[in-house]
Amino acid sequence: MTNWQKLYEEKNTPWDRGAASPVLIDWLRSHRMPGAILVPGCGPGNDLLALATSGAEKVVGLDIAAGAIAIAAERTRGMDGVSLVTGDLFTLDHGRLRCRFDWVFEHTCFCAIDRSRREDYVRSVAGALRPGGHLLAVFYLEPWDQDEDQTQGPPFRSDLHELDALFGSEFDLLYSAIPTTSFPGRAGKELIRLLRRC
Repeated sequence: MTNWQKLYEEKNTPWDRGAASPVLIDWLRSHRMPGAILVPGCGPGNDLLALATSGAEKVVGLDIAAGAIAIAAERTRGMDGVSLVTGDLFTLDHGRLRCRFDWVFEHTCFCAIDRSRREDYVRSVAGALRPGGHLLAVFYLEPWDQDEDQTQGPPFRSDLHELDALFGSEFDLLYSAIPTTSFPGRAGKELIRLLRRC
């Protein structure tokens, strides 16, 4: 299991691109995400900034690493409606964040957890959403280059059949597409999906 806190302490955070996901930025140009938004595995808070300035009423960043939350707190200092929680996503369905959110935004959390915990991820995210709430997700399909081992991780790969099977019991799929814009090196490797909690 990855020690995320240790990686933050060592400043070994290659996933921190210093900016919000281009896929999210592109989505927000033509879609609103009103209400309360949870960002699991928020890391240093880049996506929180984009969501907080897009009209959301409340944005909550959650991360298991205190180091990530410290950086996110600095980056979002003074922003109304943004709060941060150091905690484990997998305990959400028993905690104070249960059924509190209209939206969950997924970006690099699902691909970072051990693949054996993916059903737990789906259950926890569904538990955080109000009935009818939405999950907007940017999934990694093939995070590694063609000559690399696609089963290594994190980040861990996903495929359409797996995503359909995992999320189908808790969510209805409303939209799915390969993004037209991505970080350099991620073009064609990501999938954006909009799902609604059943």
